[in-house]
Amino acid sequence: MAETAKKLINQIQDKLKKGDPIRISLPGKGTLKMDKHVPFLLIYRIPETGKDFFTYNLTRTESAYLIAPDNEACPVGLIVNVIADYLADKFGGFMLVEIWLADHVTNKAFTIHLNQKGALSMATKLTEELSSLRIGNQFITAKLDKQKTSVAPPRASSLIDKTAAKQSEIVLIGVEIVPIYNDTQTGKPYPLFVRELRTAFGKALRKSLFEFVRTNTSYNITHFEMLGTTVLDDNVWKIDQELADYSNLFDFLLLVTPINVAEAWKNFAKNNYLKSPVFHYRPMPIEPELIKRKIYNLPIEDISDPTIAFLFRDKRKEIDRMLNMMLEREKPDFMHSSLQVFGNIDEHLLEVAQAILVAADPRPEEATEELLNAQQFAQLAEDELLWLKQQDASILTAVRVRDDVEGVMVSRGTLNINRNYKISKRRAFALIQHEIGTHVVTYYNGKAQPLKLFYIGVPGYEQLQEGLAVFSEYLSGGLTNERLRILAARVIAVNHMITGNTFVDTFFLLTDKYQFKPQDAFHITMRVYRGGGLTKDAVYLKGLLHLIDYIKQGKDIAPLLIGKIRQDYIPVINELTFRGLLSKIPIKPRYLNDPYVKKLNDIKKGGNIFTMLN
Repeated sequence: MAETAKKLINQIQDKLKKGDPIRISLPGKGTLKMDKHVPFLLIYRIPETGKDFFTYNLTRTESAYLIAPDNEACPVGLIVNVIADYLADKFGGFMLVEIWLADHVTNKAFTIHLNQKGALSMATKLTEELSSLRIGNQFITAKLDKQKTSVAPPRASSLIDKTAAKQSEIVLIGVEIVPIYNDTQTGKPYPLFVRELRTAFGKALRKSLFEFVRTNTSYNITHFEMLGTTVLDDNVWKIDQELADYSNLFDFLLLVTPINVAEAWKNFAKNNYLKSPVFHYRPMPIEPELIKRKIYNLPIEDISDPTIAFLFRDKRKEIDRMLNMMLEREKPDFMHSSLQVFGNIDEHLLEVAQAILVAADPRPEEATEELLNAQQFAQLAEDELLWLKQQDASILTAVRVRDDVEGVMVSRGTLNINRNYKISKRRAFALIQHEIGTHVVTYYNGKAQPLKLFYIGVPGYEQLQEGLAVFSEYLSGGLTNERLRILAARVIAVNHMITGNTFVDTFFLLTDKYQFKPQDAFHITMRVYRGGGLTKDAVYLKGLLHLIDYIKQGKDIAPLLIGKIRQDYIPVINELTFRGLLSKIPIKPRYLNDPYVKKLNDIKKGGNIFTMLN
């Protein structure tokens, strides 16, 4: 054995005995990586002709792998035996999975090779999982090959002796891959097909390994995703930071909200509501095209973890679309980009909105009802922040009362209130749960996570955020008929706008057909037409309806407060949680405690949006 190889073996043995994670560079640009000691190892022996891009990256997806050329300086077989023997003794069993590229074309994309009975269950599971895959229009095929000869790539010997493996409770399977991901004409891979196949293969493999680990080893595990990568590469943290930095260069809502709303209302009323108002906006502090260039220069394609890469690509796409809206502010294309970011109005949502406006009688606030001014409301908000600060000392308790915002809004964890804002005392507590208990809480819960993405917001997070926020109003007893009418009217107004109607048309629809007061109708219409047509306001009711369906399935809403996420991200959140990549939620809002949480049972027992009406 070469001196280099001896040192390598000694280094590996030392880390195994100490229980340390293993990340060692091997001769020939190889790598041995084990985030933690697990009873399996993926192996890719780099052939003399050079590595195959897909097979190489497929191996790097998992938490324990060895990639290297097999030669005197790097005796892969010896290294594998050292690891397998030690960890088989530790866990009572060990699985080796060698992956290689087929040297001839067959009618099956994957062939699973085995020559041990102990590998049959896992190999069968993997074959079934792969055979159930469909990438685009292509069904993936796989077959099982039970052979008496050694399991190894062409012109290579088996990594481990069959008899010795049986004695040590070590099993070996081989995964032979036909390059269905390559263009038959050019031999080059289809990048998007490769990306999807790699993600799907990783899940299939972990599900299959889970069956082996659970039934053949002492390794304690309750979910297949716990076998995934638990340590992220340095480039992940760098890209996460840069995406956060680029997101924080501009405050989207502030930039698309008029700064002259009060003056515009006076002029609109003066003109008998017949002339569309002229809105003014803050100057653009960024050069959108420059930021676009920078976000697409981020090397997301180099990230070996498919789930993290998906999160970053999704966020980059959203930043890109919001930058388009910055470029298109006050122009016709703004609304089309808004639909891409916030979604369209489907028929069911429109019908529910119309039904609410019929079912919820307009009951305006009584003239004698006590109102709180901006300073009084800010004091209540600060008190709530102090209460939350007992759970997380990092929470800032400052509330801003200012002239250049419309109504109330949370921006980057801080509540902003218009200086002339007034709210009824009976609604104040519910609005605080909306703004502080949901928007501020999810901001700080997101900041507690390792990835900054969770506090700056994943793409499309607004729908779940606003659904939760409105539901918090219901739990805290402040979701009035008037409030539900406003949420429904926003859907009606968005739909009216995107079907080609003017500001004035929509205003009169709300006043004449749905009996809104002129000033209330103006503010609803302004929010929808701002910037050139912002469809975001439809997500409040849409998010609430989806959340009600979620609760009626018996699911807990507390995990939804982990950060600024969207509902269909739950499987991603669960995966990252199982992998130990997310932290425990530090803050629980007031409305998830007694007595407020009791109202959840009404929804779980079959309640709906209409049973929430007073």
